[in-house]
Amino acid sequence: MVGLDENYALIIAGKNGDKKALSELVECYSETVHSVIYSIVGNKDYVEDLAQETFLKMIVALPAFEFRAPFKSWLVRIAVNLCRDHLRRKKVRRIMLPFLEQEFQDKSWQYADAEQNPARDVLRKERNHHLQQALKQLSGNLRNVFILRDIQDFSYEEIAQALNWRPGTVKSRLFRARAELAKILGPMWEKEP
Repeated sequence: MVGLDENYALIIAGKNGDKKALSELVECYSETVHSVIYSIVGNKDYVEDLAQETFLKMIVALPAFEFRAPFKSWLVRIAVNLCRDHLRRKKVRRIMLPFLEQEFQDKSWQYADAEQNPARDVLRKERNHHLQQALKQLSGNLRNVFILRDIQDFSYEEIAQALNWRPGTVKSRLFRARAELAKILGPMWEKEP
């Protein structure tokens, strides 16, 4: 059993069929599930359906949940698996990630500047566009691990549990994803304006 989950009481109540607890669990994790799904499928039209399917599977499987992994990781694994199935069914290979511009606004590679600077704004938008294009070139596993770690801020352990990988696999694939992105993006990222 993993350490107590922050929503332990809700999870126990949900395991016992408490509809209010199940509803609260859905509400607590809705933003995370929607964000992960959108990060993977990249199409708003599918997010709500896949999120509902994720929560339905959660409700059905919750009585068997044994706290071997944190609840959040277990739930994200359900969402990731549904996304994989969806992408296989739709034979979608190119993933659009329009959320990146918004997600990366606070990342360290951006230029925090109190004053408005149109040149920096153009550079930021250009970098975001290049990053979106580079992410499309990564394999699904590398893209997913990069998104979960560097965009969604999941811990290595949460990613390992969500993707059913060993922590060492997460670290090595994240290293490869970052290395491939660096190679694709080239020296543009090293330049300061």
